[in-house]
Amino acid sequence: MTDWEIKKCLWVSLAILLAAVGLVGLAALGFDIPILRQIVGFIFLTFIPGILILRILKIHNTSAVESLVYSVGLSLAFVMFTGAFANFVLPLIGISKPISTFPIMTILAIFTLILAAVAYKRDKVFSAATNQSNIKEFLSLPYLLLILLPILAIFGAHLVNVYQNNFLLLFFIIVICCVVAMVAFDRLPRNAYPLAIAMIGISLLLHVTLISGQLSGYDIHIEYYYQNLVAQGGYWDFTVPGNVNTALSIVMLNPIYSLILNMDVIWVFKIIFPLLFCLVPLALFQIFQQQIGDKKAFFAAFFFMAMMVFFTEMTQLARQQVAELFFALLVLLLIDRNLALSQRVTLAIVFAPSLIVSHYALGYIGIAFLLVAWAVVALIRSRIGERAWGWLTHKFGGLPQSLTSQGAFPHKIMAIIVCVYLAFAIAWYGGIAQGTALDTIRNIGQSQSSLLSPESGGPGGPGGPGGPGGPGGFFEPTEREALVLTAIGLDFPSASGWGKGFRILQYLTELFIVVGFFIMVLRPKGFRFRAEYIALSVGAALILLACIVIPRFSSYLNVTRFYHICLFLLAPLCVLGGEAIWQGISRLARSASSWLKGKKGLALATSPGNSSAYLVFFALAILIPYFLFTTGFVFEIAKCKPYSGIPTSTMILSRYRLDMDVPVYNQEEAEAVIYLSQIMDEDDLVYADEYGRLLLYERLFGQVGMIPDSGEVPEEAYIFLRTWNVERQEIQVPTHTGVQRKQEHIKLSDMPTLFEGYL
Repeated sequence: MTDWEIKKCLWVSLAILLAAVGLVGLAALGFDIPILRQIVGFIFLTFIPGILILRILKIHNTSAVESLVYSVGLSLAFVMFTGAFANFVLPLIGISKPISTFPIMTILAIFTLILAAVAYKRDKVFSAATNQSNIKEFLSLPYLLLILLPILAIFGAHLVNVYQNNFLLLFFIIVICCVVAMVAFDRLPRNAYPLAIAMIGISLLLHVTLISGQLSGYDIHIEYYYQNLVAQGGYWDFTVPGNVNTALSIVMLNPIYSLILNMDVIWVFKIIFPLLFCLVPLALFQIFQQQIGDKKAFFAAFFFMAMMVFFTEMTQLARQQVAELFFALLVLLLIDRNLALSQRVTLAIVFAPSLIVSHYALGYIGIAFLLVAWAVVALIRSRIGERAWGWLTHKFGGLPQSLTSQGAFPHKIMAIIVCVYLAFAIAWYGGIAQGTALDTIRNIGQSQSSLLSPESGGPGGPGGPGGPGGPGGFFEPTEREALVLTAIGLDFPSASGWGKGFRILQYLTELFIVVGFFIMVLRPKGFRFRAEYIALSVGAALILLACIVIPRFSSYLNVTRFYHICLFLLAPLCVLGGEAIWQGISRLARSASSWLKGKKGLALATSPGNSSAYLVFFALAILIPYFLFTTGFVFEIAKCKPYSGIPTSTMILSRYRLDMDVPVYNQEEAEAVIYLSQIMDEDDLVYADEYGRLLLYERLFGQVGMIPDSGEVPEEAYIFLRTWNVERQEIQVPTHTGVQRKQEHIKLSDMPTLFEGYL
C-alpha cells in the first residue's frame, strides 16, 4: 500500500477503520461477529497506522519485507503511545476508565483519521508504481508447502493437548528440515525465501504457545498479572512498583488488542504476539541479504530461529518479543541504503523510544550496542582508525568502499540518536518507572563491585589470587552459569552420549562464528558489510566475552538470552566462518593431492571449494542436525532421561513424560488459581512448588511463596498442588550453587512436616 496511488491507499485504510469501528459498535448492540472482528481488528491495529505514517514520510519503492516490518513497527509504536496518551489525558475530561473498549477505540479512530489527512496532504503528488504479481506462482507446490507449516504446527499441538500424541509435531519438524534442504539444493525459488522464513518462524512459535490452553513459562505469568490490573481497572496505574509495569508492550498493547479484537488476553499472548515476533527473523533476513546474499542470509536467519531460545524462552516473554522487533528495525535502519538519511533518522527516533518502553533489559542492552557502534564507527572513519584498519586488511584486499559509501550513517548523526535514546531512557526509567528499572542497574553494579573487593575474595584479596585464601568468588566456577561452562566445553566429559553429540555441533557453530568474525574484520572487502553492522557485531562479541569472563554477568538476564540477542548480528558469521574453513580445507586437500600425484603417482579425490557445495554441506551436516537437537526431536526419539546433558526444549515433544524445562498447566489448575484469588484476603499467603508458584502469579503476585525442600511452611498459609504433584506425589524445588540453578523432584513422603497443620 505504500506504493499505491494515495486515494486508493486512503480508501482501503478508511474502509478497514470503519469496519473495525462498526464491528465494535455491533458487538455493543449484541451482534458480535466472531472471527471477522478478530481479523479486521488485527489488520487495523497492526498495519494501518504504520502504512499511513510511511506515506507521511514519503517512503516508497522499498522491498515488500521492508514495507511490512516498518509498517508493523510504526503501528505498534502508535498503539502503545496512543494508549499512554489516552491513559493520562482522558481522565482529565471525566473518563475514568480510558483503557476500555469505547474510549480507546474512539481515540485510535480519531488519531488514525488525522494520520490519513496528513498523509493525503504530504503524499498526494506521488505517482503509483506498477507492480504485477504472479498469482500462479503463489499457488505452486513450494509455496503451498510453506503455507502448510503453520497448519501442521496447529494440529500437531492439538493432538498433543487432546491425545498426548506428538507424531504430527515430529513430522512437522521433519518438514521444516525438508524446506531447508530444498533451499540448499536450489529447489525453492529465491523470491520465496522471505515467505519461508516467516512461515517457519510462526510455525515454531505456535507449536509451543498452543500447547495447553493456559499460559506456559516463567515471566509471562507476571506479565499477565500486570496487564490484568489494567484490563480490570480500565486504567494503567504507573505508580504500582515493578519493572514489568513499566513496559507499554504489556500494560498497553495487550489490553488494547484484547479489547479491540474481543479476544481473551491469554490468546493475545498465544497468537497475536507470535504473529508479531515472527517478523524479527524476517527483518534479520533483510539485514543479512543486503550484505551476504539471499541463500546465505536464509541459512543465517534459520540458524537464528534454530537456536532454541527463539521458540521457547521468547514465547514466555511477550515484552521482549516486541522489544526485539524494534531492535531489529534499528539495526535495519543503520545498514539500510534504500531510504534517505532523513527518513532513517526519523524512523530511528520513533523506534528507539519504542524499544525503551517495551522492555527495560533490552532497552539497556540497546544502549550498550548503540554506544559501542557509535564509538567504533567514529574510530574506523577517523584518519587514524582508517589507516590502522587498512594496514590490518591490506593483505586481504584492503577496505571496501561500502564503509563510507553514499547513504552511510554519519557518526555525528548516530551520536544524536544515542543522545535521544539516553535522554528518553533516563526520563522513562527515572520518571514514569519511578526509578525501579534504574535500581536494577544499580543493584547489578553493586553485585559486580562486591566481587572485586578484597573482603569478597576478589583479585588480590584474602580469597583471590595472590592472597592467602586461594581462589575466591571472582574466579569461582559457580559464579558463572552452568551453560557458560558448557559453552566453553568444561562439562563435555560428564555429558551423555547424545549430549556430547549436541555439544560437538554447538562447538562447531561457535567456532564458525569466531572465524567469521575475524574474516569480517580482516577481509571486509570480500563482502558488503556496512561499517555500522561491523560496529554492532563488535558490541555483540564484547557482550559474549563479558558473559564468559565476568562472573555473574550472564545471570542477570540469562546466558541463553544474551546469546540469542547477539545472534542478531553474529548469525551470518556462522555461515561465513564455516565457508572460510571449508575453503581452507579444500585448498589443503588440493595441495596434498598435487603433492601425492607428483611424488608417488597418487592423488586424493578432491572437489573445488565452491560456495554451492559448502552450503549443501552446511545445511545437511550442521544446520539440520543442530535443529533436530534444539527442538527436542533427537531427545524424544532416543527417549533420553531427564537432564541427560542435552540443553534443549522438552516442553513440547516430551511433556507427557517429563515435568521439566518449561511448565505447562491444565484447565483444572487454572480454575483452582481463580478460586483461590476469590477466597484469599490481601494478607494471606499461598505456597507452591517451583512451577505451581508461576501459575499463581497470574492472580496473586506478591502473595506467593515457594515450598522449601524442608517442607516447612506457615500454618496459616494455603498450599497449592498441581496435578503432577498429586499424581506423582512429588514437588519440584530449585537448588542454587552460586548463580547456578537446578531443579530437583522431592517426594511428598520425604516432607512429613508439609501437611502437619492440615491433617
